[in-house]
Amino acid sequence: MEKERVLKHLQGIVGNPNVHWKEVDLAVYEYDAGLGRGKPDFVVFPPSADEVSRVVAFLYKEGISYVARGSGTNLSGGTIPLKGGAVIELSRLNKILEIDVENERAIVEPGVYNLTLQNALAPLGYYYAPDPASQKVSTMGGNFGENAGGPHCLKYG
Repeated sequence: MEKERVLKHLQGIVGNPNVHWKEVDLAVYEYDAGLGRGKPDFVVFPPSADEVSRVVAFLYKEGISYVARGSGTNLSGGTIPLKGGAVIELSRLNKILEIDVENERAIVEPGVYNLTLQNALAPLGYYYAPDPASQKVSTMGGNFGENAGGPHCLKYG
């Protein structure tokens, strides 16, 4: 991998401030809430789904591994870049796009916090059951990616 060329291309997609590549900035992204470690070469903060798509297409074309990440509260190592490559940090994609009560569904971006969705659903008489201990900071993308649950899932399904 030609690190400088890859850096410039990623910056061209998402903007210079949205790509971290310095050792001090990467250190935070080499672990989750568990014990595993693996340092990425880049951390990319795409501001939209379109940029996520463009970043993934570029990394795939270049043969560079990547992993998606939100808050990193998981304990499984699922967001650790074991072979370098890139972390695609999705926490800035944090909007509830639609709550469709008639069809009992919500369309959300991956960076929406569990508690944010729960608070939006409560006045409508709905309840989002997954309740990891970190519900104030765990994200919807992480819930799906890590198959997160918690004690409320045992009770409510």
